[in-house]
Amino acid sequence: MPEPRRSTALEPSSPSRLLSRGKAYLASFPRPVWYLIAATFVESCGRFMVIPYLSLYMRDVGVGLGTLGLVLGAAPVANVVFGAWGGQLSDRWGRKPVQILGVAASGLSMFGFAFAGPRPVLLAVLNFMNGMTRTFYRPATGAALSDHCPPERRSEAFALNRIALNAAFGLGPVAGVALFQASPRTGFILGGLLNLAVGLYIALVVPESAPGRIGPAARDVRSDEPADARVAQGAAGDRAGHSGDGTSGRNAWAEIVRDAGFWVWTAGMTLVWGAYDLIQSFLPLHFRENGTDLWIYGAILSMNAFICVTVQLPLSRRLRVSPIAPAAAWSKAAFAAGFLGFAFLRSPALLLASMLILSLGEVWGSAVQVRYIPEHARPALLGRYMGLSMVSELGRGIAAPAAGFLMGAAGGEAVFLMAAAFSVGGGALLHVAGKAQDDAARFPGRPRPNGSRRAGGSRTRTRRKTPRGV
Repeated sequence: MPEPRRSTALEPSSPSRLLSRGKAYLASFPRPVWYLIAATFVESCGRFMVIPYLSLYMRDVGVGLGTLGLVLGAAPVANVVFGAWGGQLSDRWGRKPVQILGVAASGLSMFGFAFAGPRPVLLAVLNFMNGMTRTFYRPATGAALSDHCPPERRSEAFALNRIALNAAFGLGPVAGVALFQASPRTGFILGGLLNLAVGLYIALVVPESAPGRIGPAARDVRSDEPADARVAQGAAGDRAGHSGDGTSGRNAWAEIVRDAGFWVWTAGMTLVWGAYDLIQSFLPLHFRENGTDLWIYGAILSMNAFICVTVQLPLSRRLRVSPIAPAAAWSKAAFAAGFLGFAFLRSPALLLASMLILSLGEVWGSAVQVRYIPEHARPALLGRYMGLSMVSELGRGIAAPAAGFLMGAAGGEAVFLMAAAFSVGGGALLHVAGKAQDDAARFPGRPRPNGSRRAGGSRTRTRRKTPRGV
């Protein structure tokens, strides 16, 4: 006798099941992760209303191309000069004070842009202050996300944070086009207000997470590691919280200085960031020079944001424990192809296709790049590593002035040929450093790229069971 046919009630309810699984997945992250992601979204919306059009704004008030490049290079200089300091402060003072300092400085700089006029020195100072968002806010936020997430969920948490940033990148420039054409000052004032609001939000809502600034009980609640590991990490965090002076602090910095793998990785990211930043600074100028409508630039940025929002999380989940080197390196070939398209193509459809290729390379590389430092650095030194990684912003400080003079001498095509070359060189360096990190994870008894050893296997490569339905 055949078995009775089972109920098909699940079939019509599959959308609700899918919704339930999505809710369960989102709920599997600690609540502070969502607080941080919300802060990133609001801060980025304000910044992207105006930053992609800052170069056009300065040209319209009479700043020359060479001077414009030097002014745009001031923010990366701030990142390099203060990056290590910001990372150390996030270990010593805590993540929250450093985040608040970063968004407050950036917000005040936007108010200044609204009224600076064609004063290159003042514009450079304001752009230097604007760089504090990346120097203080971004490293402290990255460290806080790492604090709150177990290692195997970090890639996904960073992906969600990046989705928020790219959603803002899609919304901000659209509003920015209208504001820029109607009243550029309004955009700067609104962006400054949003940055200051984020600082207040962090002060009131986001919990502190730096190991050196929270008690052992809080660390025990937060961590799912064995008790002896929590004790060791807590002791290391307490030492890190007071390592600004004394022998332990000097030893910590000496360890990082000797970390060849980290510095090769940073050199690769320096070239990549130098190339990528030209999309915001010199691509609108290149389009204006060759007669491309400004709406196409806005559409390109929106396409980039759409790809990053829709593709980043699935790809990051797939690559959360995969080798770092291949994706970090080969994704830069897509960067190079996109930049070559910007250099020589004029059709709106082909320019959008170029951004599509570049954007797919961006999410592919980002899925593994965000894992490198959290997996590479000791927990007690994570803030310092995050801060020192801002040395890669030197690429923007070099590329922007070079692009200004190069564009004046040879046109926009030469600028984006340079960007393609930077991308290829950066990908090669990322492959070298990523391969060393991958080998250290596969063979934990060997010396790690930062000169230390990890016994008992690499916990960053260990898969944890995810709750059913997540």
